[in-house]
Amino acid sequence: MGVGGYTGRILLINLSERTTKTIEPHESVLKMFLGGSGLASKILYDILQEPEKIDPLDPRNPLIFMTGPLTGSPFPTSGRYSVVAKSPLTGIYGEANAGGFWGAELKFAGYDGIIFIGKAEEPVYVTIFDGEVSIHKADHLWGKDTIETEEIIRRDHGDPQIKVACIGKAGENLVPMSCIICDGGRAAGRTGLGAVMGSKNLKAIAVRGSKEITYNDKDRLVEFCKGVIMKITKSLYAQTARKYGTDGYMLVGYKFGDVPIKNWTKGVWDDIEKISGEEMAKRILKKPVACYNCPIACGRYIEVTKGPYAGIKGHGPEYETCASIGALCLLADIEAIAKANDLCTRYGIDTISVGGAIAYAIECYEKGLIRNKDTEGLKLEWGNADAIIKLIELICENKGIGKILGQGVAKASKIIKGSEEYAIHVKGLEVPMHDPRAWVGLALQYATMHRGACHLALAYTIERGLVISDLGFTEEFVKSLDRFSPEHKPYIVKTMQDYTGVFDSLVICKFSMFAGVTPTDIVKALKYTTGWDITIQKLLEIGERIFNVKRAFNVKCGIRKKDDTLPRRLLTPLKEGGAKGHAAKLEPLLKEYYKLRGWNEEGIPTKEKLEELGLKEIAKDLERFTK
Repeated sequence: MGVGGYTGRILLINLSERTTKTIEPHESVLKMFLGGSGLASKILYDILQEPEKIDPLDPRNPLIFMTGPLTGSPFPTSGRYSVVAKSPLTGIYGEANAGGFWGAELKFAGYDGIIFIGKAEEPVYVTIFDGEVSIHKADHLWGKDTIETEEIIRRDHGDPQIKVACIGKAGENLVPMSCIICDGGRAAGRTGLGAVMGSKNLKAIAVRGSKEITYNDKDRLVEFCKGVIMKITKSLYAQTARKYGTDGYMLVGYKFGDVPIKNWTKGVWDDIEKISGEEMAKRILKKPVACYNCPIACGRYIEVTKGPYAGIKGHGPEYETCASIGALCLLADIEAIAKANDLCTRYGIDTISVGGAIAYAIECYEKGLIRNKDTEGLKLEWGNADAIIKLIELICENKGIGKILGQGVAKASKIIKGSEEYAIHVKGLEVPMHDPRAWVGLALQYATMHRGACHLALAYTIERGLVISDLGFTEEFVKSLDRFSPEHKPYIVKTMQDYTGVFDSLVICKFSMFAGVTPTDIVKALKYTTGWDITIQKLLEIGERIFNVKRAFNVKCGIRKKDDTLPRRLLTPLKEGGAKGHAAKLEPLLKEYYKLRGWNEEGIPTKEKLEELGLKEIAKDLERFTK
């Protein structure tokens, strides 16, 4: 018997040779990296010895899908999985994760993860049914949208319960901001990993299984999880999220000055209520939707029944989409946002990046850097729903101005001369829909995250009032914080980066921490699942180890202190709104943060720190960058 919570098997598929192999990771490796993005990042590091020399769309770039020890378990919110590869959007470490049911089903089908290498000669899709792996021709699927692809695969195999992760035309067209869609609308959204999948001629991975996962102490795990589920269900967060979804944050965030407006240039907007979760619930919501074993149900199933977008139904837009397509572009029409979201789902493209690219394009148009002749007569004006929807199509089809915008704002700004000021990104990744001028900790977090601009280390939620006493973020400590002050922020950012890295490796949903799940809960769940006695401090050490592996990969790709920064616009205070007059000063924050991390002045992990974390091989590998 292997370690509880794991199948003990990772599938290696060589698409060039159409061969499969099973890898059985040693328990010592699992203890160090858990699973999810933690284990996947170590695998990526080991496979790509010289990542700086490999184009992300090269067949040698591995595409890694990975679950964790809690995926598919009785622990609530355990339906997630991570995807890792070198990013075609940023050229550095790429990571995305998604909810739904696909991750749990992969475990039930007999595998903890899949590593794809090589490239198929023709379009293919892979099925994994109770441990049986097959590679099929996908000619009839190529060109189909993600919803159609799921439906066809289920029909072809005569099983409506098959779970499918696939790409749409954006991934097929190798658009660098394309993503991977599962379960009708759940997205592994960021860093363009749909393009890596498309570059391998891999259309879809369909999984179905009935295998049981073994646990160290199943009875205690089940009983313990019942209490955790009850705690989550009763929480105010879960009740609010079920009612209004993630977009329930829109009006709250607006008061803090956290919602970016008009490509990050404004702090107030009279139409903010029109794109809120409350407005969505009133106009188009049909029911809440939950992922595997989730008592929160923050997902939205929507239907538009009237107006020009009547007939749109399915997964509705999340907060990030309502902010990126809505507030960032001044589009105050929830039905039009639902239409845009549906297009992004079907094409398979990241709504954060596409919204950032469109807002950038509209500002370029406004400033005369993009003209009608460049857009074939399309008027790129703020709040123009028709233009925004058309731009999404052009980006995903890789046509016209969309061919430039789909490269991401960093690369587009090199082509459209004089537009760098309007390209809002960190390390090539468009910034998520939380304004770092509202939270000093978030500014530092954006600057130092491994995949570029990323809000999901959630440091700003501590600044906002989230209490995690097990980490030292007691009610007294949190109440003492000033969100505009640099005090304590490097410590909060480092701690939350390490802690949330554990979530991405278990793999469970971070929303559970808003609903009362504590580090102590995770320690107990891991004990009953695996049998390991891991303290909270050891848990944070695992997170720190994982974070340093990802940083080491980026160091090899050329990332240094100069890259740990924000666009000038986000370091310049606004004259209005909830964050009026405030912006972070990064230099002193970075200095303290590097010291806490055990990195040198260039942001490179030191030999001492890496060896302390049990990463001796990586320490030796990085020596050439510190001489």
